[in-house]
Amino acid sequence: MRLKEWHKIALIIILSLAGAYFFLRFFTRGISEGAPQVVENSILELTLSGEIAERTVDDPVIEAMGEPAELSMQTLLQVIRKAKIDEKITGIILRPLGMAMGWAKTEELRDALADFKSSGKPIYAYLEVAGNKEYYLATVADSIVGLGSGMLFINGLASEPVFLKETLDKIGVEADFVAIGKYKNAPDMVTREDMSEAQREVINSVLDQYYARFISTLAAARNLDEAAVRGHIDRGYFSLNEARANGLIDTVMYYNEFKEWLKERGEQKSYLVSWNRYKDVSFSQLGLAAKHTVAVVYGVGTIVIGGENQFGQDGLITSEGMANSIRKAAEDKSVKAIILRIDSPGGSGTASDVIWREVVEARKQKPVIVSISDVAASGGYYISMAADTIVAHPNSIVGSIGVFAGKFAMKKLYDKIGMNKEVILRGKNADIFSETRKFTPEQRELMYQAILEFYRDFIGKVAEGRDMSAEAVDAIGQGRVWTGEQGLQNGLVDVLGDFDTAVKIAKRMSGIPEDEPVRLAVYPKLKTFLERLFETGFPSDRVLETLFDWKQIPPAFRSIVPAIPYFRAGEPLYLYMYAF
Repeated sequence: MRLKEWHKIALIIILSLAGAYFFLRFFTRGISEGAPQVVENSILELTLSGEIAERTVDDPVIEAMGEPAELSMQTLLQVIRKAKIDEKITGIILRPLGMAMGWAKTEELRDALADFKSSGKPIYAYLEVAGNKEYYLATVADSIVGLGSGMLFINGLASEPVFLKETLDKIGVEADFVAIGKYKNAPDMVTREDMSEAQREVINSVLDQYYARFISTLAAARNLDEAAVRGHIDRGYFSLNEARANGLIDTVMYYNEFKEWLKERGEQKSYLVSWNRYKDVSFSQLGLAAKHTVAVVYGVGTIVIGGENQFGQDGLITSEGMANSIRKAAEDKSVKAIILRIDSPGGSGTASDVIWREVVEARKQKPVIVSISDVAASGGYYISMAADTIVAHPNSIVGSIGVFAGKFAMKKLYDKIGMNKEVILRGKNADIFSETRKFTPEQRELMYQAILEFYRDFIGKVAEGRDMSAEAVDAIGQGRVWTGEQGLQNGLVDVLGDFDTAVKIAKRMSGIPEDEPVRLAVYPKLKTFLERLFETGFPSDRVLETLFDWKQIPPAFRSIVPAIPYFRAGEPLYLYMYAF
């Protein structure tokens, strides 16, 4: 029997055993547990760690094997909204443990918790080792409790762009790129040895806003003078005992002591319920029945040319996948409005245009609202700009209206390793995208004219969608990124707010009363681990996580790595390499 056949038999045996295990585990769990039951006087426990994605797939196979579900922003926000109206939930324990989300997501989560507090229910935060974002989030709580031997690092904000030109020089690779826009700095990572003045200007502008909001929020939340907060930040490090002495937290105790204290507070004993269990409580169990539907199309990741099957998987937005999802939502008569939830640094200019056109067509049938998460830059903004209304957080990153294209020339690397490659041409510029050499002056001019056309098209469509002149768009374009707050001021954004703000606008524009609940129809349907295993042999993101700690790679790199095989030399890119 051939080795390949043995592999097939082994795979069948493994999957059969896994299937049997899953069935028994899931079936017996279903009998013993049934629908989630929350008792009176329960406290919702939110333990937050690592990167919290916009959305994740519910995977019963993983859960049946005893692994907890992966928390997403979609789940987290819904859990908080349900807890606000659930009479059985009397409060929240917030336990941030090393979060790796952007500042816009952090602020959206903080706003959702503040909204929960408007119900009169308390929030308790518990800290062990906390950094800037963990503490920023914790300050929304009524009380902050810490582990006495724990640590608090509130040491300010930093941006660390990476430059690889010298590294590429050492191995004989030359990056040859053409960019339109004074601030279009994405190619700088491979073409420069240090930061340009234009990039320095933008980074300082963004950090100034982030830092000012950071200080003012901490000062207001902890009833401290802003000068005192700056002093604490300049010091940078506190033990949590010291943090208590300086008014940064309220008290210290071990976590088990803290939980026992909560359970025994007042006259009636309290109970703790985890978010992983509470997420299965439906809105209908809380007496909310939706009559109308709003579609939510997630555009998360790097934009590439591609079909529907890969849309939403591996951090990719495929042109046909997202376009088809928007089209389906627009044609569905039960859908009253469409929300595009965007978290993307951009990507292929051509793919972005395919999606943009579908947004334009969808607007002819029903309202389209964009909700920007951490970033909607370059192509991410391109697919957003035709919407009726664009909603962003003050700390979102938007804009980057610019374009670049290029290739890597490998001739010096080939020389180093003793490889020779000869080229025979038919046509003066047949080798324009050859990796053997850099562009000739004539070819560089051809590339410049090609991407200039893309830039003018970008500007024209922004002007049309935002009701601005092309000259005004060019002035705020040039590849420059802006915060959501700055974008509101210069016309790139309509409203500052979060996903809930977008839902309210969708209701208003489609004639649904604001206090009436709506059902969210989510696109695309993500494939489970098992579905992807059968389809591709093994999901690529799991392979990467097996090889190394994938989530420790900076987001600017991690967001585009899955898309690299989809980009071709010379393809115009609407792409922003963010460093916040």
